[in-house]
Amino acid sequence: MTDKPAYEFSQEVDLAKTAKDGRDYRLVADAGARKRIAERLRVPSVEALSGQIHIAATRKAIFTRGSIQGRLTRECVVSLEEMPETIDDSFEVEFVRCAEDAPVEEDNAENWHEPEAHRGTVFDIGELLVQQFSLALAPFPRKPGAVSLAQTYGEEKLSSPFSILQGKIDKTEEKQ
Repeated sequence: MTDKPAYEFSQEVDLAKTAKDGRDYRLVADAGARKRIAERLRVPSVEALSGQIHIAATRKAIFTRGSIQGRLTRECVVSLEEMPETIDDSFEVEFVRCAEDAPVEEDNAENWHEPEAHRGTVFDIGELLVQQFSLALAPFPRKPGAVSLAQTYGEEKLSSPFSILQGKIDKTEEKQ
């Protein structure tokens, strides 16, 4: 028997109790879950995280769609100062149901577009919400008005062994 990973915001749904036309859920992360999520995402803090998820399951697939809202504190990639970020996003994710003992196929460049496999009769919508939250984050958060070191000190002219020759070539052309 394999141990299930401990998720920061676990909200499990029994797929057998989910009607074919689906069921709606509203999730709100409490302070403890937000702290654990911030640690996982390596951000200073998550002030708010909530979402709505519609989940429908058939014998062969699980269909999810929803929206996510959140507020968090990030570090600016330029100044390393803390800055706020607000998330308001929607998503749709499909999973293929498979047997417990089916081999796991690793993600690669050829199958990135295929639905992810899901085993078992329990689905963690809290973990799905955290994954979608992390995907919605700005990849390179930059505080408005942040000035990089290159902008502050100017770009130094790159010197090379041939830069001396460039000066001599310029002087030779002037004489002609």
